[in-house]
Amino acid sequence: MEKIIKLFVYVFFVSILPNSSVLAKIYNNRSVSFVTAPPTVYSPVTYWQNCSKPLTAIPSLGGVLNWYTTPVAGVASPITPTPNSSIIGSTTTYYVSQTIAGIESIRVPIVVKVAVDNGGAILNFRCDSSQIPLYSLNYSPPATINNSVLFDWSNNNAYLSQTYVCTYSIQGGPSIIKFNPGNESHLIVPDLFPGQSVELILTSASHPCVPSKKITCTVPCGASIVTPLFPPIATSYCLNEFPASLPNPTNISIITGTWSPPAINTTLVGLTNYVFTPDPILYPCVSTKTLSITIKPLIIPIFTSIPSAVCQNSTPIVLPLTSSNVIPITGTWSSLTIDTLLTGVFPYTFIANPGQCASTIPITVSVLVVNPPNTLVSLDWTVSDAFDENQIVTVIPNAAGTYLYQLDSGPFQTSPIFENVASGNHSITVKDSYGCNSPLTENNVLVINYPRFFTPNGDGFNDTWNIFDLKDQINSRIYIFDRYGKLLKEISPKGAGWDGNYIGHPMPSTDYWFTVDYAEQNVTKKFKSHFSLKR
Repeated sequence: MEKIIKLFVYVFFVSILPNSSVLAKIYNNRSVSFVTAPPTVYSPVTYWQNCSKPLTAIPSLGGVLNWYTTPVAGVASPITPTPNSSIIGSTTTYYVSQTIAGIESIRVPIVVKVAVDNGGAILNFRCDSSQIPLYSLNYSPPATINNSVLFDWSNNNAYLSQTYVCTYSIQGGPSIIKFNPGNESHLIVPDLFPGQSVELILTSASHPCVPSKKITCTVPCGASIVTPLFPPIATSYCLNEFPASLPNPTNISIITGTWSPPAINTTLVGLTNYVFTPDPILYPCVSTKTLSITIKPLIIPIFTSIPSAVCQNSTPIVLPLTSSNVIPITGTWSSLTIDTLLTGVFPYTFIANPGQCASTIPITVSVLVVNPPNTLVSLDWTVSDAFDENQIVTVIPNAAGTYLYQLDSGPFQTSPIFENVASGNHSITVKDSYGCNSPLTENNVLVINYPRFFTPNGDGFNDTWNIFDLKDQINSRIYIFDRYGKLLKEISPKGAGWDGNYIGHPMPSTDYWFTVDYAEQNVTKKFKSHFSLKR
């Protein structure tokens, strides 16, 4: 049985090798193994005179070529020989084997003949996608103009055989060598992406000295622009939060590329665009993709509803579990309520719940618990001298404490002094600043002043002049004079006032003088000044 198998192998190689006598010698000497197939060669080859070009042999995947000058014995050389082509008509035979996994194949011959250059040439070398449908079913999946390229050529058949060595690379990748045994003048490279390119170097197998041709064919993108797809990813982070890695595309076909910036940076607040750019060589028809990532600042919780001070023995205040920020922060307190039993300053610490863009530093709020001050039972006040240009009201509580003061319906203030107070009656209100006691209000705070002008034109406004602030002083008298000291009118603050006439005649527009007798702090006083009449 073993002899039958060896004979079959012998007959097979005799049928494919031109020099069967060499094979017989090799087989008889039992110096090689038929387990390893020999490299692919073309023989015989014709060299033009004085052409310096190495021989061609195509090894199998993982094969290492061994070159010999004899069919048996001899020492192998790893260097591809360049035949001597100086003598027209000469013939030389070279031998080559290949070693795979330490096992060497048989040697196959390459017969080199030297001849005169007969003008043989590769012609019409081109890309021709229109022919792809003719051969589409020879491939699985079928070749189409959207996934394949087709190289086409011809030659002057009178001088060359239709046999070629095709060396091509896809997108600048490793070289692939394919032997075209004859009767074919095209090459299809299938299973490509839209936009990928293939470079082919075409060499005549039978006439190595014929000039090689090189061309690049590209699969058109057409409508096949691919958008890279990515898995869901967080688009916002808190400042200094540990980010996820930028993802790889999840398209059915693997797409490689680079991100710019290469990683998510959470150390800077704001919006950053991260752009994925596909490998422009491998994926020219894949678009870029932009991913926008927002880095949020850390929020410091604030609590506007927590008082800075409370009164002793008042109702305990429940602290809020949600901050007053525009973006509320939730968390827990070291104590849920403000204790009002003891007086003093007491801290309460808030710690934000995780998973929020909140400061991890605990927030401490200090609350003062105070004794209520003595109960206010009365107020006193002073008013600056009547008719002063700047009328000042000073409030005097009857009991010591910390108070807030209000004039009429104005805002409360910490100062008991009110300046530039208008003439007339006013009210003053005093309340404990901590809210421990009810407010106390006093009315009838009188500020005395006089009008600086009047307009007796009958329009119902400022038609008479008087010091109405003294209307309750029944003994008060007002005397009006012209600029020369002539008495024009005596009036009472309780009356209607002066209408600007003297003995029934209107007085001209000018300044007029007055004197007034009045009482202040139970002391009778006299005041003199002037006012204007305007018509």
